[in-house]
Amino acid sequence: MARPSVTSCRADGNACLSQGRRDFEAYRLAKITETNRKSGGYRLPSAPVAFIHPTRTKYSILLIHGLNDSAYYMADLADFLYHQGFSVITVLLPGHGTNTLDMSEVSAEQWRAEVEAGMRMASLIGEKTILGGFSLGASLALDALGRHQDVAGLLLFSPAIRMKYYGSISSLTCLPGLGSMMIKTALSPNPVKYKYRLVNGVCQLSRLMEHNIQEGDWYTSTSKKLHLLARRVNIPTFMALSYADQRISPKAALDFAGSIVAPVLVTTFGKPKTKVTPVLANGGRIVPITDVGLPHSYLIRKTNPYNGQYNPCFDRLADVLAGFLRETLFATAPTAETPYSSCEPMPEALGGTD
Repeated sequence: MARPSVTSCRADGNACLSQGRRDFEAYRLAKITETNRKSGGYRLPSAPVAFIHPTRTKYSILLIHGLNDSAYYMADLADFLYHQGFSVITVLLPGHGTNTLDMSEVSAEQWRAEVEAGMRMASLIGEKTILGGFSLGASLALDALGRHQDVAGLLLFSPAIRMKYYGSISSLTCLPGLGSMMIKTALSPNPVKYKYRLVNGVCQLSRLMEHNIQEGDWYTSTSKKLHLLARRVNIPTFMALSYADQRISPKAALDFAGSIVAPVLVTTFGKPKTKVTPVLANGGRIVPITDVGLPHSYLIRKTNPYNGQYNPCFDRLADVLAGFLRETLFATAPTAETPYSSCEPMPEALGGTD
């Protein structure tokens, strides 16, 4: 039977919901089969998950993971959002959750196609779709927004809008012959995130970021291009970032957030170098969660027994997100600002990078 169109879902939501469930189960099974074949079952915790309500919800959310990790990193957030009334789907991007060497051949076009498949499934289980992504996933969400005018909101976590240190040389990672080069990280071997980074993965992320800011001429500065990209974002946008992030540029992310022409809320971890809380030019809110900075991959997980990358302040982050979604999507009265004290002392295991 042919998949019903999104339009037909308005007439028969139950049929679309059932189709969405079947499509996701087939998708998950295919990913599990590939993971079993390529990792001998070792990386099964990386598999995509979905949290789908018994009836079609007003909003569904597609969550997209980051570079070198897996759908596992989005599962805590997906579970929380499900309990807020959303149906949620995650995807496992090609090259991830299987074998590290798969990253040497993967392309940004394959990632883009995977997001399109996720959006089709999300459109079946909810009337309107929200896109959420972590790091690379956030870059892919912005990429998809350029092709879809019916996205209802954006959730951007540690967004890969501009890299912090090697942004100026990231394009060099696409030089012929470098794609299969490996960079060893401090992570111990684990089933949910690769220990080795392949240069090709950075190349493909670089291509996505450049594609997102393609507006303007060759002499247009990167900051101006980011401003032009943000001006095309006219839907409620939530962002979370850490000033201690060694991967992405918090400053670029804040400049981007301050140029969006829609309601914006940014949650922050740690302290800015200037010691002064930034102000968004568009009047958007910045909510400091804690003075404790977090490494890049720690932000999105509530727990992580596999490699210790987790966020002690996840519940506070999630509560602020829930309040923003209630205010912007369901038009409920804003809650009073909650004073957030520092989190419990940072466990020693959280003190490193990823």
